[in-house]
Amino acid sequence: MRFQKHLASVPAFTVLCFCIVWLLGGLNIYAQQDPGLSMFHLNSINQNPANSGLRGASFAQLHYRNQWTQYEATVEGPGNLGTQLLAVSLPISKMNLGVGLIVMSDKTPSGVGQQGMKLQVAYHYAIGEAILSMGIRGGLQGKSFDGRVYRIRDDNDPIASQLSGKVISQNQFDVGAGIIYSKDNWQVGLSADHITSPKFTMDTPQGNLAVPLIAAVNGSAELALSENFSVMPFGQLRYYSGRFLPELGSRLGFKDMFWAGGSFRLNDAAIAMAGLSLLRQKLDIGYSLDVSVVQAAVKAPLTHEIFVRFQLPSFQPNGIKGLPVRTPRFKIL
Repeated sequence: MRFQKHLASVPAFTVLCFCIVWLLGGLNIYAQQDPGLSMFHLNSINQNPANSGLRGASFAQLHYRNQWTQYEATVEGPGNLGTQLLAVSLPISKMNLGVGLIVMSDKTPSGVGQQGMKLQVAYHYAIGEAILSMGIRGGLQGKSFDGRVYRIRDDNDPIASQLSGKVISQNQFDVGAGIIYSKDNWQVGLSADHITSPKFTMDTPQGNLAVPLIAAVNGSAELALSENFSVMPFGQLRYYSGRFLPELGSRLGFKDMFWAGGSFRLNDAAIAMAGLSLLRQKLDIGYSLDVSVVQAAVKAPLTHEIFVRFQLPSFQPNGIKGLPVRTPRFKIL
């Protein structure tokens, strides 16, 4: 991939730090809305729209999370907390662009769910041997409520009484953005979602549910230990509901064939994970297991995630050369 644009006069970290200060300083946080993922570092374009098509990344992937398996509370209906994510990334090399698609569905036993379908585009600038990528995404953010399974906690709650027995779904336009500074074996980025803070009435006069803006700083790297082994540390710091949520982990890889590792989410869970690459590194599979370490008595102890990614042709025209392109398998992309 050849990058013809340069920002030599603009220090990359100055731009990144400015964006971090601007976004975090202007947050108006109410509650966490987006589902969290333990293998967030593998779901790159969901994590940050600036990852779309970065370094020729071309793939389609599925991500499924079953949180607190077999959990059932006395004030909620049957079923698990489940998240499904479909993502596609394609590069447009001649224009230094990448495009992506994110489709998300998230449900809870209480009958409350959310859905999303968003298109995203990223522009990649070369700065010497590094790349500064800026991305934006936009589309529909949905909220749904199934009053047939909702168990009313407070008989005097007027909204719950109005929604009892009803099935309601609403969609609003939503926008997110991100920026990434990367080199061949490491990257750091900042992302923000729900910039427009879409609001939902849920067909009630009292309803005014706003989806809050959520920001995250993330980073990852690949460090060679020997010809066959490499270590890949990763981490993120999310900010929502007026607090920071850090998560750190690392993976040990062998010959780009398989890997194993773990991470820790503060005040939540310890996580073990593993993955392998098949079909000449065209098919990647990952699995993670969360073990709750905080308030485990009121949760089911285990959470499962499955990740599947299929590498697509890069569609890169012949004759175009440029910065090194890493196959995004289980590395920093």
